[in-house]
Amino acid sequence: MENKKKIIGMVLIIILIIALIAVTILYNNFSETQLNLLTEESNKLIQQDLINEEIDEEIKTQKDYAVVEKTIKEYLSNIKNIYLEMENLNSKINADEIFSASNVQDHKFNNVDPLIEEIREKSKEYLEQCKALIGEEKIKEAINSVQFSTPIPNRREYYINLYNTVMLSDTMKSQLTKIEESVEQSKDNLYDKFSVLSKIKTHLEENARYWNVKDDKIVFTNANIMVEYYDLINELNSK
Repeated sequence: MENKKKIIGMVLIIILIIALIAVTILYNNFSETQLNLLTEESNKLIQQDLINEEIDEEIKTQKDYAVVEKTIKEYLSNIKNIYLEMENLNSKINADEIFSASNVQDHKFNNVDPLIEEIREKSKEYLEQCKALIGEEKIKEAINSVQFSTPIPNRREYYINLYNTVMLSDTMKSQLTKIEESVEQSKDNLYDKFSVLSKIKTHLEENARYWNVKDDKIVFTNANIMVEYYDLINELNSK
């Protein structure tokens, strides 16, 4: 009877060992597969034109690998969106809207300066956000603030290192720098437009006796003043 119990005990131990080995093999296979998927997605992001190409936001990995992938893609999307917002500001610089009949009625420009100043302040805000997001501190902060399912500290550190390997790589830094430069260029274009808008406003103010508002449009009574006005409009549109 005693021997029988020993045999049963040994069999149970063997079964547990086999089960443990099987689980370890399955886990290692899972981890290898997920790491390969994460590496593949990261390589795509590093190599693509982040400004002109859509970021694939579909998450291809699972579990904590998916947390890493999602954090990377969301972070890059946030930076790209700042550039798109800056471009959107540029598109709002429309002389017909800024110097609309309602804004220049009775030769007053009460709404023009506040409108330009609002756009200017937003452009400064977007540029500051972009500069902050491409900084190493903010990049690390993004992954450090997320929740992982693993309760093992060393494993959490492993996932954080995966993220940092991608986001702090020289190639990714180069990508982020390109976005920052594009935001800077967009801001410079915006300020060039502000300069032309200022010239248009001055031109209308100094020649107020040569134009009126009729049928919601600026109508000139002097051909030369009109030509100069539309030359400035063309200059604005060329920016």
